[in-house]
Amino acid sequence: MKKLLLILAVSASFTACKEQSATNEKQSIGFDMAGGTERTALYGGDTTNVILFEKWIQALNERDTATLRSLEASDSLKIYIPGGDVLTAGDDYKNFMAKYFTNMNPKWKLNFALANKSIDKNGKVSEWVTSSGTVTHTVDGKETKVNRYFDANIVNGKIQKMYIADRKITAGE
Repeated sequence: MKKLLLILAVSASFTACKEQSATNEKQSIGFDMAGGTERTALYGGDTTNVILFEKWIQALNERDTATLRSLEASDSLKIYIPGGDVLTAGDDYKNFMAKYFTNMNPKWKLNFALANKSIDKNGKVSEWVTSSGTVTHTVDGKETKVNRYFDANIVNGKIQKMYIADRKITAGE
């Protein structure tokens, strides 16, 4: 009887260890096809990147271009905006944002933000923040709203690349 109990106890501990290690393995949350035809698994990412992105949105709302620049990669920034233009670091970007702030009087409200990362077949890690927000533009006292979608690549604690798309909010939303 003692041998049977010992065997059951040892078996239970092996089962518990096996289940424990299975929960410690990386859980894929989806996939990315940006690299071409091969799927790259996506995993939950570093949530400090979400905090960085929230600071970027706050700086937009405060028209704080110094903070914006401190959160962006100064030498390699690329922001792909709706309409097909690409903003890069420097005076063109600064002038674009100044004109946008003046002409559209935008105000951002984040709807969600999530950190994710991919690891390619060579082991290279890419950190991203995928998010959505509502942007209210006020022109001549008239408000219009768009849902704006962001996919921001974070490298060494800075926004290096971002893709932005938007959709006008329809009546009743």
